[in-house]
Amino acid sequence: MKRWQLKRTKVDIGAMAADMGIQQATAAVLANRKLLSRKQTHDFLYPDASSLHNGLEMQDMEKGLDLITMAIKKGKKIAVYGDYDVDGVMSTTILSRTIEKCGGEVTYYVPHRQQEGYGLNNKAVEQLAAEGVGVLFTCDNGIAAMGEVALAKELGMEVVILDHHEPAFTEGKEGAWRDILPSGDAVIDPKRRDCEYPFPFLCAAGISYKFALLLLGRFGYSGDPLEKELLCFAAVATVCDIVDLLDENRTIVKLGLQEIQHTTNVGLRVLLEETGLADKQVTEYHLGFVVGPCINATGRLESGRIAVELFRETDVDKARAIARHLMQLNEERKEMTTQAVERLTEQLDQQETPLEKVLVLYDGEIHESIAGIVAGRIKDKYYHPTILITKAEEGAKGSARSIEGYHIFEALYNCRELFTRFGGHAMAAGLSLPHENIPILRQRLNEECKLTEQDMTPVLRIEKILDFSQIHMKLAEELKGLAPFGKENPSPLFATQHVWVERIRLVGKNKDMMQLTLREDASRMVLSAVDFNGLENLRGILKELYPAEDCDKIIQYGKLPMALDFVYSIDINSYNGRQSVQLVIRDFRVSK
Repeated sequence: MKRWQLKRTKVDIGAMAADMGIQQATAAVLANRKLLSRKQTHDFLYPDASSLHNGLEMQDMEKGLDLITMAIKKGKKIAVYGDYDVDGVMSTTILSRTIEKCGGEVTYYVPHRQQEGYGLNNKAVEQLAAEGVGVLFTCDNGIAAMGEVALAKELGMEVVILDHHEPAFTEGKEGAWRDILPSGDAVIDPKRRDCEYPFPFLCAAGISYKFALLLLGRFGYSGDPLEKELLCFAAVATVCDIVDLLDENRTIVKLGLQEIQHTTNVGLRVLLEETGLADKQVTEYHLGFVVGPCINATGRLESGRIAVELFRETDVDKARAIARHLMQLNEERKEMTTQAVERLTEQLDQQETPLEKVLVLYDGEIHESIAGIVAGRIKDKYYHPTILITKAEEGAKGSARSIEGYHIFEALYNCRELFTRFGGHAMAAGLSLPHENIPILRQRLNEECKLTEQDMTPVLRIEKILDFSQIHMKLAEELKGLAPFGKENPSPLFATQHVWVERIRLVGKNKDMMQLTLREDASRMVLSAVDFNGLENLRGILKELYPAEDCDKIIQYGKLPMALDFVYSIDINSYNGRQSVQLVIRDFRVSK
């Protein structure tokens, strides 16, 4: 069951559409995203590099640049210390390639997920110091590494932290929240409360990209072809880290998608070839669901360092071998994920008591590397904040995925004494804790959770109610121009009321997808539609109205005896060289 919510705006949509020469439905989408002027709309539809903010406005950015510049000129050894997910891999690649280009002596370190866990650890810091590293440069981690940063300083290293996670905080004397920051020589994180950077929602690779452009400029490499490679890396990470696809993030992804098809990076080009994307128009979907999972699989099952090596490799044959290994690991990861989700789903469905508001689940059989993916799948299915905890080499380790309206990092921060380490942001977090603290965590989170039943019902936010007469190719093309879609810029959803289903055709391997022919009452117009997940919903509706034995007969007959209201996105279907408008159904219910 989903809630349908029509977005409201005080803007005169008709006047806006006439002024901008666009369809009213498109104007409604832009107005709902608070894009009300010609300039705002133009910048949204046609972003370019000039719309990126000045990276020097970020707190400590110039300080970090000065330190790395001086280290390069003095020949100090710089270690880029990343993370094993896509954002960390791409950040590590961007910074190491850039420092190398500028003539620096650089190495990189990606911790092993199972053996070391997330972020800095004392053993790695000591190892890097023993190897003669003079500057420790963290990316996608470090903001919470108080002790490890202090150790690095004690061992004589300068420390630059580049992160996008929430800093720890405490309440100041005047009641205002105050950040608790590690003692790095430069701490670059737009989520710092004292940072006045206008867009705090960059992923680590996005911040690394801004840093890299400024560093290249200092060494006279502005406009170098490397910049386009770095843009592609930042685009992949921006999509995969599920940050807000607005403002700079939208610009990075939009421009990156234009470049990625022609990338000169050997590793990225080979990965696109091996995943069957070389001759396709690569979209944000391909980055998030094809390319990204292959990169992530290395850090989950082996080492994220392998993925960094792929994007630093210049030999085609070696790169192809690495890319194929990434794909093999991803297939293993998918099978493990499927088994884990099925096992947990079965347990939750058989549970006699109602689900708690915050699901704190323990399964020692689940590989800790896929805990985040599995937690996300469970969260999507039940729409409850979900923390999945599994057995680790020391104690237990978990990943959290949240829903709108529940800031998981703040909730965990209120229980911080239960953890040996934790970190994250509003929608996702990671944690380690002793086994005996798991039930305490479960109890504390649920006692303090203020979510209502309504909060835990997923919402479909509808841009505008349309008649079928308003849906045509010109509108579909305008809406396509609003991509890339993602967090805070979702694919626009519309609704039409009182629609008759003229034809149902079950397709797909399991005959569980529906191809529909729809006729609207008001305009009498007919449109084709596809529904990938609605068959069980339709069966449920029919069972409330007719005997169970008749429901499948009605579906096979292909014509429903009642009108429905539909929520859908508008797509362009290409078949045999011909294009047509197609609705992609997201939900439906019986018309009143």
